[in-house]
Order: sequence, then structure tokens, then C-alpha cells
Amino acid sequence: MSGGTKTSVSKIATILVLIPIAIALWFAAPFVLPVYRWQYVDFQEMAKKYDITESELRQEFSMVVFYHPRTGVPNDPSPFQIVECTPSWKSINPKHLDEALPTPLLVRCTVISDKDGEPISKLWIHNGAEERFFKIRAWRLPPGALGKNPKRPVLLYSSFELTDANYGIPHAQAIQGWEDDDHMRDRDDGIGPP
Repeated sequence: MSGGTKTSVSKIATILVLIPIAIALWFAAPFVLPVYRWQYVDFQEMAKKYDITESELRQEFSMVVFYHPRTGVPNDPSPFQIVECTPSWKSINPKHLDEALPTPLLVRCTVISDKDGEPISKLWIHNGAEERFFKIRAWRLPPGALGKNPKRPVLLYSSFELTDANYGIPHAQAIQGWEDDDHMRDRDDGIGPP
């Protein structure tokens, strides 16, 4: 009988050790896994809601985004602008606006992580304009997706693919004079231009 008791005690002890470990892993998962995307992003449902093909939504883009909140707007809900996008937005669907021609267009957007649904941390963002560029791999979701700004696209970026693109790349001088979509009527979200 004592052998059976030892086995039961060891099973209980094992369970008591595994429960706190499982709880810790549950809360640690959003720090390393794309939990937000798994829980809240349903490409099939979104395709039906926004009348877009699912393959278009699942298309991953390699992008460079620029942190440039609008002047006088505290907590701007769409503080980033798309500088580069590969493949181009128009190549995915010919009905889309050609954002690269005849002059490049800075497209204001909301950028959120696939881990926790939060924007790029302020710890990554530096003071100078030339130090606010990021390379990301992202899914471009329709305006208003996931409850975000209804007039601006939502970029759901892969947290493992976020790169600080500030060093050795003269983006700040290169984008001076580019057209800004803040002045387009169909994209006006009621928040002032930069």
C-alpha cells in the first residue's frame, strides 16, 4: 500500500509544480508568440466583412514605415507612414490606388504587433527624424480593421521581423517633398495634418 501512496503523492506534487509553470507560460506567451494574431485576426471573416479576397489579406509585405505623428495631436491613433512597400499595393489588386506613381505617396497608417496588438514601443523611437524608420514584415488590413482608425490602413507586423532601419539609410532626406495622404478627402479622419 505504501508504494501506491508514494505514487499518488508524486503525481500530486508533479501537478502542483506544473500548474504554476503553465500559468507563467500563459502570461509569458504574448512576449514571444503571435498570440494577438491567433486570437483576434480571422482573415476569412475579415475578407467577408470588407469585401476583399482572403488571399489579398493574407499577403505579407516587406515595408519601411516612418514614425511621424501629426503636429498638435496628442496620442495620434495613426502616427506611422508607409515609405516603401514590396510588393506594391497596386500589384495585389489593380483597383487599389497606385501609391508609388507618379510621385511616391506617404500613406498614414496604424501599426500594431501580432504579439499583443500594441504599436511599436516608444523605446524604439528616437528623437531625430532620420532615426524614426523601421523595416517590418506585415499584413496590410483594411481601414477600420480590428477596431482601429476607420480611414487608415492597419499594418499587423510580425514582431520577429521588426528592424530599426535608422543606420546608414538616408530616408529622411529622400522623402522630403513626397505627397502626403493626409490631404486626401477620402482618407480624412478628422485629425489635423502633420
